[in-house]
Amino acid sequence: TEALRGLLEAVGPEDVRDSNVSELEARAVSVDKLAAAAMVVPFLADRRAVVVRGLLGTAEGGQRRGGRQRQDGAQARPPTELSALLGELPPTSDVVFFEGKLSPANPFLKAVAGTEGAEVRVREFAPLRRDALAAWVSERAAQKGGEIDRRTASMLAEQIGPNLWVMDSELEKLTIYCDGRPIGEDDVKALVSSTKDANVFALVDAIMERRTGAALNSMRQLLDEGAAGPYLLTMVARQARMVALAQELLARKAPPQEWPARLGTSSDFVVRKTMDQARRFPPEAVRSLYRLLLETDIALKTGTSDELALTEMLARTSALPSGARAAR
Repeated sequence: TEALRGLLEAVGPEDVRDSNVSELEARAVSVDKLAAAAMVVPFLADRRAVVVRGLLGTAEGGQRRGGRQRQDGAQARPPTELSALLGELPPTSDVVFFEGKLSPANPFLKAVAGTEGAEVRVREFAPLRRDALAAWVSERAAQKGGEIDRRTASMLAEQIGPNLWVMDSELEKLTIYCDGRPIGEDDVKALVSSTKDANVFALVDAIMERRTGAALNSMRQLLDEGAAGPYLLTMVARQARMVALAQELLARKAPPQEWPARLGTSSDFVVRKTMDQARRFPPEAVRSLYRLLLETDIALKTGTSDELALTEMLARTSALPSGARAAR
């Protein structure tokens, strides 16, 4: 998304961009619709851009039920027609195919890359990880006129993950908030909402390990920070669900590359903490916690105060099972 934003900004000022940028989704696009969007002359600008999302990936969509080949979007038309269209585009039009991971054998990818009469660039953007992401954070903060030390940059990178669009927004907020002074860990804790994940992990840890006192302290801290009871319950339920999914991944020995997508997160911090909890807590405890969360949800919805309902729930966690732990 960072690179895509740069391409769209090259179209021209924001006030003319809406008239010169078209976005098409794979499920609704056809070669004819793409031609209609791309052949238009730019309006009060030097260039026009058409962004097509997910089209090339439809060639890897496999079969529909019953053995019929998928016919989503332009898949019903031969890749050669797509290549022929791209070769006829005016020099003022840019077509951007915004895709997920593609196989080198993808027929649409081959057709686009082999287009004659057009300048074609295939660019792959692997997610930045750890040190590279922390370095990007430091560099982007400097571009915004801010300053962030290496430890804080690593903390921010770990908690937000490789979503550069979100990271850029958070750095903008932090730079304005700090107003010339270096961005520190306390600033990140105060402003970046994902830091609440760390406190939720601590709460779940304490619940599963039957450390009632520590769980109560974590719960009161979150309530003091403004978290409402239903929100807090939802966050604990979300984490319990992720732990259950992680235990399933461990049981079938799924490769680590599969973990982020299955858990629904790109954050290394969240993946690492969730997998650690999945290894340490017995599946029976996770199932029992689910039942307890349901009962607490009913109590909250029938008028019991947030703190009382949550305190009663935490008091009952001391009876959670302590059987065999999940497979490693």
